[in-house]
Amino acid sequence: MNIKIKLLAALKYRANGNEVIDIDANSWKDALKKLVNIYPELSIAIESDGTPKAGFMVFVDGVDYRIKDENEEAKEIYLLPVNHGGIEALLLLWEDIEKEVDTIADKIIKSDYKPDVIISILRGGVIPGRLLADRLDISDIGSMEIKLYIAAGQKGERPYMRQPVTLPIKDKRVLLVDDVSDSGLTLNFAIQAISLYMPLEIKTATLYVKPWTRLVPDFYSKEVDKWVVFPWEKKEFEKEAKSMHDLIIKSSK
Repeated sequence: MNIKIKLLAALKYRANGNEVIDIDANSWKDALKKLVNIYPELSIAIESDGTPKAGFMVFVDGVDYRIKDENEEAKEIYLLPVNHGGIEALLLLWEDIEKEVDTIADKIIKSDYKPDVIISILRGGVIPGRLLADRLDISDIGSMEIKLYIAAGQKGERPYMRQPVTLPIKDKRVLLVDDVSDSGLTLNFAIQAISLYMPLEIKTATLYVKPWTRLVPDFYSKEVDKWVVFPWEKKEFEKEAKSMHDLIIKSSK
């Protein structure tokens, strides 16, 4: 069975520059084992048993590998660095954020969607939400906080609401804002959660989306496959980057 493996971000440089590799294998896990045998430098991301190492993620036919049987067949595999654990970073400046927000605001205006309130997902959505409120002349700005956890006996992360919506949104048009739609788990859960407050309509906006996300927002500026480092999280980045010897930093400038 032919399985297509896609290497995202800087991982291709550990496979002679190949971004897409076809492997003949019986299962997705078998394919990853063979991949490391062919390209030993990819052992930075994959264990000898075919599972991803800390800081990396595998999606099998669009599904988190942790909820797939290891002997299950597959057509397509994504291997990628995850947020705060990747090997290639996109360092953003404040002026980059201003440009992305302008792009999103223009898209919202052209769509004729007129939000009554902005709800930002803590923490990443707070600054983009405030900037969009300024561009769209929206005075009502609220927030909500969602965390991910792995419960006992479960496979994969599960979201939960740590802080409920801080503004009344019943019968209002809501613009739900976050910084990045990565896996899409947080954004999808947030939509379900605020739907319980009976808003008139919900639209979503993020500055960036990842190519593997399972929820593409209604409005976004760009698709990126790197570890996005925002100007308001420089210290966090510096702290984590110290432990990553293979980090390749690419500035947006």
